[in-house]
Amino acid sequence: MGAIAARFVIAVVFLPKVYDKGLTIYEVMAQDFGLPSGQRAVGMFYSMSKIVSVGVRLFSGSIMLATFTNTSITTALVAVTLMTLVYIQLGGLKAVARTDMFQMSLFIIGGTLAHFLIPDVANSTWGEMMSVAQAAGKTTILNFSNPWPFVFGIMGGFLFDMSTHGVDQDFAQRLTANKTLKSGQMAIFFSSFLSISVGLLFLGVGALLWVFYQSHPLPPNLPGSDYLFPHFIVNYFPVGMRGIMVAGVLAATMSVLDSTINALCATMYNDIAPNRDKKKTEMWGLIDSIVLGFSILGIAILASKFDGLLLLGLKAQSWTGGSLLALFMSKVILKKFFHYRLDLVSVIGAYVIGMSGVYLNTRVLAWDWNLNVYWGFILSMVYLKILTQIQRKPSSY
Repeated sequence: MGAIAARFVIAVVFLPKVYDKGLTIYEVMAQDFGLPSGQRAVGMFYSMSKIVSVGVRLFSGSIMLATFTNTSITTALVAVTLMTLVYIQLGGLKAVARTDMFQMSLFIIGGTLAHFLIPDVANSTWGEMMSVAQAAGKTTILNFSNPWPFVFGIMGGFLFDMSTHGVDQDFAQRLTANKTLKSGQMAIFFSSFLSISVGLLFLGVGALLWVFYQSHPLPPNLPGSDYLFPHFIVNYFPVGMRGIMVAGVLAATMSVLDSTINALCATMYNDIAPNRDKKKTEMWGLIDSIVLGFSILGIAILASKFDGLLLLGLKAQSWTGGSLLALFMSKVILKKFFHYRLDLVSVIGAYVIGMSGVYLNTRVLAWDWNLNVYWGFILSMVYLKILTQIQRKPSSY
């Protein structure tokens, strides 16, 4: 619900401010009283955060391939990364957009099949299994005795979604690449309903698996709960269906990786290192793709070696998302009230102050992590407003 509201704001307020205004969203931020050093710093902070968060997603998605092929997780990670790098080089953003559509279809088909096959393997019906899950509270959306998870979910969905889908180049480029502003606005708004549907689809799979393993022994020597669904597919699904499920999860994993590498390459080309020889753009594009792809691969391999890194990586964007959103809001949406220079001081200060707020939220107050973005956003906005008061608006502004 929070995401629906957030994407409405992105469609109506954010997108008209950035559509057809620059190659990346960080270029748009630097157009009004900004310095190249500030634009470069924003691009670098974004890239580091993105590499960490997507590296963890690459690990979680490659578990299926490793289990299915009976190979090590490292081998699966390398294979997925290399396959993705190849087709990115063949078609750029157009290849990313077209393959994402196909991959999304596979992912949804796989999830739908799971709803039929899990009850069949359990010799039960979907309704009976979901009734058991419901009785155990596994399908509860709002618990009136403890409404805070519901409240935090809406709050987190609202501001966190703005920071991921509104000011993340990975998602912003999909919207600005639309042929018209209106089509981009429709895409971001209606995508929220599709995201919710897909989320419910796979939450339902989780509920069915929980019911199944109440009456069946858990597999021995399971590395962790992340391996449970892949193990179920490989050991219980019919041969043909296994292939579709593996293809679906693999497609979703490659879909995340390809768009991320493409966005990071655009940021590298336009924001971080814009002064490189333009005649060698293709060569630099290849180098950037390989370096960035293997950086994400390195994080994924690291995540596979240690317990607890998966959840940590999924939260990574909440650490810096508030600061990035504050920089965007102050330089693009509310620029009449913020006249500071976008330079190293403003960018580094916003991130340091914002991450201090995240530390306060998680370590001192021990509040819900969904509030990380709020603390980062509010404190960064206060810092940038103070900076506005300190710096004077130049006469040529």
